[in-house]
Amino acid sequence: MITVGEAEPSDIDALVELESALFVEDAGQYDPFSDPTWPAREGRKDFEDLIGSPDAIVLAARRGNDVVGLLVGYATQASPTRQPVEYGILRTMYVAKDARRHGAAVMLTERFLEWACERGCAEAHVDHYADNIAAGALYEQCGFSARSI
Repeated sequence: MITVGEAEPSDIDALVELESALFVEDAGQYDPFSDPTWPAREGRKDFEDLIGSPDAIVLAARRGNDVVGLLVGYATQASPTRQPVEYGILRTMYVAKDARRHGAAVMLTERFLEWACERGCAEAHVDHYADNIAAGALYEQCGFSARSI
């Protein structure tokens, strides 16, 4: 059984490992200019800052005591060319291969959307590689719609 909750500082090693896998599997496949070593170099500090930020949410999907998925989201103000509202941005989401197809990605995304709604965000945004058809289908299933490519 998989559960989802806010990540703790003690989860950071597992989060870095999952984010490293994401960089290899996703960006490494779809973006020739991505740096797959970034999580190993900068991930710990990034997660420490995010877990302590009032404007971010870091979620962990757990199977028993193991962290098998992560989601990072944050809130930001709209650009000066848009109405002055706050947006929720789903920055990163990944589920380990052996934990997929058990609802973790949907649970992570739904919890992020609840958080954004509780904050009063006007919209929630997510970017994904256009060639990552599975990501697009997941986000559409969770209520996102393509706005620009």
